[in-house]
Amino acid sequence: MVTPAELLSAALRYAELGYRVFPCAPSGKAPLTEHGFHDATTDQEEIERWWTQHPNANIGIPAAGLVVIDIDGEANPWPGDPERSADLAQTGAMGLTPRGGRHYLFRRPAGKSWRCTESRLAPHVDTRTDGGYILVPPSVVEGRAYRWAPGLELDGPPDSLPEPPSWLVGLLNSLAQETPTLAHVAAGGGQANPIPEGQRNATLARLGGNMRRVGMTLAEIAAALLQTNKDRCFPPLSPREVERIAASVARYEPDQIATAMAEGHWDQLMQVQAPQLAPVSLADLVARYPDLRRPVIHGLLRQGETMNVISAPKIGKSWLVTDLALAVATGRPWLDTFACEAGDVLIIDNELHGETSANRIPKVAAARQIGLGDVGGHVFVQNLRGHWQDIFSLGPYFRSLDPGRFRVIILDAMYRFMPKEMDENDNGTMANVYNAIDRYADLLGCCFVLIHHTSKGNQSGKAITDVGAGAGSQSRATDTHLILRPHEEDDVVVLEAAVRSWPPVLPRCLRWAFPVWTPADDLDPTLLRSERPRRARKAEADADEAEQPEPTWDAERFAATFVTGKPKTRDAILAEANAVGLSDWKAERLLRRAEGLSLVHRWASGRNRPSAYANVPQPANEEADP
Repeated sequence: MVTPAELLSAALRYAELGYRVFPCAPSGKAPLTEHGFHDATTDQEEIERWWTQHPNANIGIPAAGLVVIDIDGEANPWPGDPERSADLAQTGAMGLTPRGGRHYLFRRPAGKSWRCTESRLAPHVDTRTDGGYILVPPSVVEGRAYRWAPGLELDGPPDSLPEPPSWLVGLLNSLAQETPTLAHVAAGGGQANPIPEGQRNATLARLGGNMRRVGMTLAEIAAALLQTNKDRCFPPLSPREVERIAASVARYEPDQIATAMAEGHWDQLMQVQAPQLAPVSLADLVARYPDLRRPVIHGLLRQGETMNVISAPKIGKSWLVTDLALAVATGRPWLDTFACEAGDVLIIDNELHGETSANRIPKVAAARQIGLGDVGGHVFVQNLRGHWQDIFSLGPYFRSLDPGRFRVIILDAMYRFMPKEMDENDNGTMANVYNAIDRYADLLGCCFVLIHHTSKGNQSGKAITDVGAGAGSQSRATDTHLILRPHEEDDVVVLEAAVRSWPPVLPRCLRWAFPVWTPADDLDPTLLRSERPRRARKAEADADEAEQPEPTWDAERFAATFVTGKPKTRDAILAEANAVGLSDWKAERLLRRAEGLSLVHRWASGRNRPSAYANVPQPANEEADP
């Protein structure tokens, strides 16, 4: 019998090897986390939390970066050929399933875009790669445990697994170029189930209703149902009965929004005429747009633009954006950094009840010493919890608003505005979602701020634009991608942003003091929380304590070390500081502080030349020559 301690120990071991894990239902395969295998992580604290909450949970591993050959059934002879069977036996790891099947794990070769398949390689032989996952030992299903074949245990990191043998690579390449047929789908077992007597009429009516909902015609519905009846109904209905079902469902009007989503009618959703496309000369373009759009949040956002605000769940991003709403409503700087143009704000909240919003917003206002009388008529809230609306079905609502009425519209949280039929991991889907938001912004002459979450796991090793759950187009489609990542100090995050129409934004630490975030400029924003497991971090901290501490850097030491009587450019000073381990942010901060204390002096260097710095004032009528 597999114990909870064995399951937790195995999950932690896989994580130490570099395999992301997530919990699945005890005795089952269904993920227990909100976003399924997308939540998988190597963070040992998170893993311990999951298995403390679900001590008997099975262990899932996403197949991203791998290719797993899943052979169902003990008697399945695939691949048949003895030499090929011997090749498979050379895999780096082979799992044995409770029903006698086999999982062969390989490292996916670079450049291969293989997808998961079902019974396309051979009957009852599936493949798992990006978009799929497997259960691993000692997970238990139907009272029996998964186990590793003797001598073929998973005991090395993903990059230590071998690539598939060449003959298998050829087969997988062929599948990637092949279009699935009805026979392939039927053979998959899970996507085209047989329809038995007693369920035929109702099932065909439901299928036909779904087709009509997205705008299919009577002829299209009848043709599809006749084929379904022939392939899946046992025994088939008469053709006349199937045609009667098709005619019955075709009497109903299609759903306009569902039709627009299925056919890509984004202009139809907005009920505006698509612009006539024609190239514009550079001269006309410059004459037409002599200036950038008007700023709304200086340094971050302009009129008609969109901004993502992204962090891990429950870290406090909604409180931060509430603070932003109050800053815009009053025209105060946000976080004492980003000047705001005053204007009304609309918060559309799909997560909170009205009572929660009514309690939360005044708390933030009080912390900022803002009276309700100052913002009561400038901040508006639309709570949608229990009255779900996706971003496309909100089209009529947005069109009912007067253009220019709001300066900023906040959508909290973005995942709840996704249509049911759409996948946030699909780039095309998310590009269409952001396209619709851009149209709303142009229609209303406002900005949109979108609150979204990261994927599970540590984010410190990612580029700014790679932080955020779902497709990468989310960061590319927006004008500002603002993220919060945990700092190595508790209750501190690092704010960073990738911007499109502003100078680069320097990273900045924020400290949490309920209910607001405040700048913590005494901390180094480069010190993001480490990815290393808790035990490794503790061991490293103990070792650091045993070492003699390095002298701290202050303005006096910085000026004495890097600034001399001969003027040097800022870049030259920062390069020297980098060489001794100081970050650009830290060096820049110390240089400014030294200048403020008159420990260094700025020298003018002439037109179109950078300023320089020296530890003596610049003589009159003398230019720096760094």
